[in-house]
Amino acid sequence: MSWIMGAGLGWLRGGPFGAVVGGAAQHFLTRKFKKNIRKNLSGIVDEACFVTCLTALLTQVCKAKGAISPEEARIIHTFFAKNLDYRGDNLKYINKIISETQKINPDLAALAEAYKKSTGANYCLLLLALSYQISLVENSLTPAVQERINSLAALLGVAPQDHNRVRGKYSLAALRTPYDVLAVDPAATDDEIKKAYRKMANRFHPDKVMHLGGDHVEDAHLKFLEIQTAYRELEKLRGF
Repeated sequence: MSWIMGAGLGWLRGGPFGAVVGGAAQHFLTRKFKKNIRKNLSGIVDEACFVTCLTALLTQVCKAKGAISPEEARIIHTFFAKNLDYRGDNLKYINKIISETQKINPDLAALAEAYKKSTGANYCLLLLALSYQISLVENSLTPAVQERINSLAALLGVAPQDHNRVRGKYSLAALRTPYDVLAVDPAATDDEIKKAYRKMANRFHPDKVMHLGGDHVEDAHLKFLEIQTAYRELEKLRGF
């Protein structure tokens, strides 16, 4: 089994833009496992890459607050055991990916991009849900972990309202989204968002309260920066 593990971890060490898991590593995913993946997670493009990226990304989420705990690793094991019928040596392979990820700290953006390619851009919300499940198992959803999950959601291209939908399943308070900042509905058109931005930028421009001085000016600057950041996020998200 070690030579199979080595092939998969060679891909991880080389980065998602290096040699994709192949050769001997593909034998790890026998027809039975490939059939299970296709049966339970239809649309997966590269099964070996999916397994490696999913495990590595979940480990990176946990690493935001320190080393992954045995209980957090158990959540990852449970997903593979219940959904893909992983047992014994197969779970040892998952442990090896977890260990290697903690050692080399692979780039989150590159892993997320490889994950999207391996899934055909499917199962992004599944990855977020697993991230929250792991983070909540030991009440370890720290600000650093939440920031890591937010970064992952952005890299996966998950819309803010969809991210909040996942959070809602875990009875978590909704994140403040760019739509909230600009006081527009997520279903608003691009033109409506642009109009709302111009209106709010004009309303909260620091020049409007310059005569008041002190904290009023500082608060206005902070609000103005928040409005600009929200608009830039929506520009990137919607591509306008």
